Amino acid sequence: MKIAIVVLNYKGWRDTNKCIAALLDQTYKDFEIYLIDNGSGDDSVRELKKLKDDRIHLHLEEKNTGFTGGVNIGIKWAIENDFEAVALLNNDAVANPDWLENLVEPLRNGGIAAVTSLMLDKTGKLIDDAGDIYSTWGIPSLRYEGEPADHAPESGFVFGATGGATLYRTEVFKNIGLFDEDFFAYNEDVDIDWRMQLAGYKIWYEKSAIVLHKHSATSSKIPGFTINQVFKNLPQVFWKNVPFPM
Repeated sequence: MKIAIVVLNYKGWRDTNKCIAALLDQTYKDFEIYLIDNGSGDDSVRELKKLKDDRIHLHLEEKNTGFTGGVNIGIKWAIENDFEAVALLNNDAVANPDWLENLVEPLRNGGIAAVTSLMLDKTGKLIDDAGDIYSTWGIPSLRYEGEPADHAPESGFVFGATGGATLYRTEVFKNIGLFDEDFFAYNEDVDIDWRMQLAGYKIWYEKSAIVLHKHSATSSKIPGFTINQVFKNLPQVFWKNVPFPM
């Protein structure tokens, strides 16, 4: 299975270098990396150009297009170049060597459209995300967030997948469309989760696909950004996707 891995950089080239180094060390080899600098305006472009590997394709944006605009560029590239699947990985995440291999294996099951990872904090001691859930109150949340790593649930089907470390079949985006760029960042993956579920696609959480995540390394560079985006996007997910009878 031919995989495209999309990594988005915004003023975080040091984290990105670590992310890319871990990807180049993956046990699964049939992949290429589409690395996007999202209008950083700092030393990022100069530093990222130093990354030398035939599997890395560097794309430069003049301005920050947000998470949604950035990853959509990579997803379009994956579709245009006939990749069977596309992985989205946060630049502040470091994948275990067998991460991609363990994501690919469940995706070989024809009934699964996306496989999401077990995200741990940067120390590896606490859970950051083990698949996403959506409550009857209309509030999305990260399963097992903040619990010890050894409490991680077993692999299985989940409502949603994090945009920070998930492998999607490219056919999903061909059929339901790309990320909604009105979201810019935050809860855009919940929107995709809903759209996948409503289209009949199944999402799998894989316990063995592990990444260490430096939480909010990018968004923390913009004061107040996270709070503003979350409160703007929460009702948008609800009104756009939740069926009226619910």
